[in-house]
Amino acid sequence: MPELADTGRRIKELRVGAGMTQHDLAGPDMSSSYISLVERGKRIPSGRALKILAERLGVGVEEISGTAGPAETTGRVRRLDLVGRLVAARRQWDGGDAEGALSEFRALAEREPAGRPDDVFAEAQLAIAEILGRLGRADEGAQVLLRMLEAQAPVPYAESRLRALIALADLLESAGRVQDGLRHALTGHLECEGRRPEAGFHSLLALEVLTRCAYWSGCPDWAPGGDRARLPADGVLPGPQAAIALHQALDLSDRGEAERAAALLGECARRVTPAAGFPLWEKINGRYALLLLHRGETEAAHGIVERGLVVASVAQEPEFPLWLTAADAVRAEAAGDTDRLFALGERLAARPDSGRSHEKAAALGEIAAACERVGDRERAAGHFRYSAELFRGAQAYRHAERARERLTALLEKRD
Repeated sequence: MPELADTGRRIKELRVGAGMTQHDLAGPDMSSSYISLVERGKRIPSGRALKILAERLGVGVEEISGTAGPAETTGRVRRLDLVGRLVAARRQWDGGDAEGALSEFRALAEREPAGRPDDVFAEAQLAIAEILGRLGRADEGAQVLLRMLEAQAPVPYAESRLRALIALADLLESAGRVQDGLRHALTGHLECEGRRPEAGFHSLLALEVLTRCAYWSGCPDWAPGGDRARLPADGVLPGPQAAIALHQALDLSDRGEAERAAALLGECARRVTPAAGFPLWEKINGRYALLLLHRGETEAAHGIVERGLVVASVAQEPEFPLWLTAADAVRAEAAGDTDRLFALGERLAARPDSGRSHEKAAALGEIAAACERVGDRERAAGHFRYSAELFRGAQAYRHAERARERLTALLEKRD
C-alpha cells in the first residue's frame, strides 16, 4: 500500500507543475490548510477527496494514489518536464543568450512526436522563428513557420495555426517583405471569421498585422475598420489597438485628411505608454511630433521629442529611435539649425537597412523634404533617391512611386 507521505508529495508535485496554488486546488469544498496537511502527509484524503483533487489536477486517481503503472504516468511527467524546459529556454533568451535558447528550443521541437505534446511543439517552433527573425535570419524563420502551417489544415479558428500566420506576417513585414506579409495576414484575418468568443485577442492581433502590412503595401482598404478598430473610450491604449490607430492615421494623412489624422494620432500618443513596446511608442510619438511640426505647432512638438529622447536614453533601449530622430531633424530645420538637420539626416541614412527598411525609407523622406525646404536640393535629391530604393526593395511599391515623383519634381525645378 502506498505511503501517505508519497501521496501528499505527488499531489504537491502535480499542483506545482500545473501552476496552481493550494487555494486553487482547494476550490470551494476544501480549505487551503487541508491541502497543506495532505501535502505534508498529516491527513489521509478520502476516496471522494482524491477524485476531486485528481479532476482539478487533470490526472487519474491512480496517479495520485501511486497505483498507476509507469506507462500511465510517463506522459504526464514528460509534459511537465518539457514545459519546464520551455520556460527555462525562454528565460535564457530573455537573459541575452539567443543562440543557447535557440539550441534548446530546437531540441524540444525535434523530439519524436510520440513524446512531444502538440502545445510544446508549437511553442518551440514559434520561439525558434522569432529568435531567427531577431538575429536577422528572417528567411530561416519563415521556413519554420511555413512548415508548421503546412502540417495543419485551414479551419475557421485554430489557435496554433492562427498564431503561426500572425507570426509569419509580422516576421516578413519586419524583414522588409510587406506584400508577402500581407498575404499571410489576410489569411489569418479571414480564418478569424466566425471565431469562437475566446478568439477575440488573436483576432485583434490578426487585424493589427493586416492593417500594418496593408498600409505599407499600398492597399490600406484591405484592412477593415469597424468596432474592433475603434479605440476604447478611455484608459491606457493596448499595443495592438495603438498600432491599428497609428496606421489608420497615416493613411488619413496620405489621403490629405490632415485634421482627422491629427485627432486620431494625438489621441493615440496621449494614451499609449512605453509598456506597449518602445519601438511602437517612439514611432507614435515621433510621427505625432512630425505632424505637429508640419502644422506649425513647434513648441508642442519640441516637448514630445525632448521627452521621447530622454525616455530612450534612460531606458537604454537598443532600438534606434528612428522617428524621434526624424522629428528632431525637422525640429532643427524649424529652428534654423541646418547643421543639425544635415547631421541627423546622415546619421539616419547610415543606419543599417536590415529590419523594416520601409520605415527607414519613410523617415528619410521626411528629412529629404526638410532639406529641400532649406534649399539644399542636392542633399534632398540623394535622400529621396535612397528612400525610393528602400521602398522598392521592401515591396512598398506605391510608396516608392511617391518618392520617385517627389524626386522628379525636385529635379525639374528651375532656379
